[in-house]
Amino acid sequence: SINMSKIEVLSPAGSMDSLIAAVRCGADALYLGAKQFSARAKANNFSSEELIEAVSYCHKSNVKVYVTVNILIREEELPEVMQLIDFLNSIEVDALIVQDIGLISLIKQHYPQLEIHGSTQMSIHDKNALPILKQMGVKRIVTAREMNKYQLAEFTKAARELAIEVEHFVHGALCMSVSGQCQLSAMIGRRSGNRGMCAQPCRLPFSGSKTTDYDLSLKDQCLYANVKDMIEMQISSLKIEGRLKRSEYVAIATKCAREAVDNGKVDEELFKLLKDVFSRSGFTDGYFNNHLGKEMFGIRSLQDKEASKEVLNKVHQLYRWQYNNVDIDMTLADYQQDKVQLIVNDGKNTVIAYSESVELSNNKVNVDIIKSQLAKLGNTVYKLRECHVELTKNYYLPASLVNQLRREVIAKLDSIRSQIHYREKKQVKLFFENKNHSLNKLYIRVANLQQLEAIKIKPQGIIIPIELDCQNYMDNYIVEIPRYIKKSDYIEKRLAVLKEKGVKKAYCNNLSAIYLAQKYGMEIMAGNFMNITNSASCKVLSDLNINSITLSTELSFLEMERIKSKSDIGIISYGYLPLMLLVNCPLKNSRDCSKCDRKGYLVDRKNIKFPVRCHCDVSELLNSTPVYLADKKEDYSKFDYQIIYFTIESASEVERIINCYLGKDCGPQQYTRGLYYRGVI
Repeated sequence: SINMSKIEVLSPAGSMDSLIAAVRCGADALYLGAKQFSARAKANNFSSEELIEAVSYCHKSNVKVYVTVNILIREEELPEVMQLIDFLNSIEVDALIVQDIGLISLIKQHYPQLEIHGSTQMSIHDKNALPILKQMGVKRIVTAREMNKYQLAEFTKAARELAIEVEHFVHGALCMSVSGQCQLSAMIGRRSGNRGMCAQPCRLPFSGSKTTDYDLSLKDQCLYANVKDMIEMQISSLKIEGRLKRSEYVAIATKCAREAVDNGKVDEELFKLLKDVFSRSGFTDGYFNNHLGKEMFGIRSLQDKEASKEVLNKVHQLYRWQYNNVDIDMTLADYQQDKVQLIVNDGKNTVIAYSESVELSNNKVNVDIIKSQLAKLGNTVYKLRECHVELTKNYYLPASLVNQLRREVIAKLDSIRSQIHYREKKQVKLFFENKNHSLNKLYIRVANLQQLEAIKIKPQGIIIPIELDCQNYMDNYIVEIPRYIKKSDYIEKRLAVLKEKGVKKAYCNNLSAIYLAQKYGMEIMAGNFMNITNSASCKVLSDLNINSITLSTELSFLEMERIKSKSDIGIISYGYLPLMLLVNCPLKNSRDCSKCDRKGYLVDRKNIKFPVRCHCDVSELLNSTPVYLADKKEDYSKFDYQIIYFTIESASEVERIINCYLGKDCGPQQYTRGLYYRGVI
């Protein structure tokens, strides 16, 4: 039999109103952000004073508080973010949710007792990442929403063996891209999702054909019907998305999760309320149940908006009262000089209230009436588990006296449970090793055999896709392990074959890829989608014996130059940069795979074309124009290497672009400088 009560219901709180709504509707834990360094910068979020109030209120209610510090940290922000960590440590938050691998390392180094949860922005979707996460000191991982139930079950089993908890999204908005792997908002408008500033351009019209308009907009995920499966997998926490949503949404989504966990199902009327409060023309379970395709797409219609206006008052009724989830035991007993005492225990704290002297009565004390009065806990967080009346005399105990004692002990218990035992603060000094960096290496990345054959020079390395079969493998070939690993056994077989054929190095964009490359004894080149934005993250990779680190394409040159690293650091200096990593291909909204040639494009409302490329069972949305920097070499001469990153170019274009970077030709007609001179907000 399944113990339905062990799995955690984790709710979002973008404001104090949402926090109270979630607690009153039965959340076991809440996640929320401070005013800075949070991936939902547009939520109200919490000031220092509000964070103290939130922790106090939640801990009184037996609810945990996880604070999101889940954006990529720039070099100049490291001292400030460590001050925030120091404050959060001092007020006894229960855990931090973190994306940046450098920040995880600094927290474990300076605050080893602080629990760290790896954010979904870490893009963790494969079990091979787990040994590295364990080594980093991560206690829990928030998995990628794109995982299906079979992948999730396998992942959770492997995590359990390493004592790592798993948290999975049970309800809420779905990003089209794998979280942490999207640069669409950053590239279009300098508003980075990895910095908490996403402008959600994916909700605007993008069309793959004349029949569809919103091919990057998915319905909200809803997995309440699958909670039993997740309990059987021994997932630790069910997460509800929605820090930007209003308190009514948080209330009803929490209530549904509570019902699903406690009763194994959600009441039909309650579920209808949930749908009316917020949906995008219904919900989807497409990722979890592996039903990818057209039915997953949806937008917020006028009808949806009208439906939510009509039900808000109904939802308010759900969180008028406290949720009683703290068990207490009460004992009413004699005290000296004809006084009585009421003792209350919550399993950790004991409080006592004493009466004045009470008169004796000729009648026997009615134990049942006294117990029923003590049980009147009303709008508190407490529920009476055991109640004992241990009186040796017949006291006259009017209802007013019993009520007064009850109110007094509850007030005392509230006070004790709300107390924050401030931890000592400390000053953190940061120091990172560095070496001299100067541009002396060229790498070329190809997507197919035609591009490979068009290379007429011998660069430092040529990055080839893992699936590419070559006649001869040169000693400078570097295998690229996919950003999203659907079949790790296939990856392992290919790595074994390539190792045998003399390939010594791997280009890795995630922790799973790093672990697999190390397993096969390969040197590692960290890719730009490792999202490296500071010296602390470079140190983490250097400590993993990674000697080449490609910096995030969301950094400006100025920000990159501040980074210290004892490994080589480099940039992508040319390419149609991938803006989204897509497990559900957007072209599926207008056609099925059998009618597709694995490539196409989406057109936005300004009639700009964004190419879509499919490989290794996933797709990428590419930028409409390539980054081009051949004429700007001086500006990135302080890095060790550059990568010319080919994706959709023809063989003749490959040859021409390489010549541009050798100073023999001119660049493409249309190009962008990316974010290298603009940076992101």
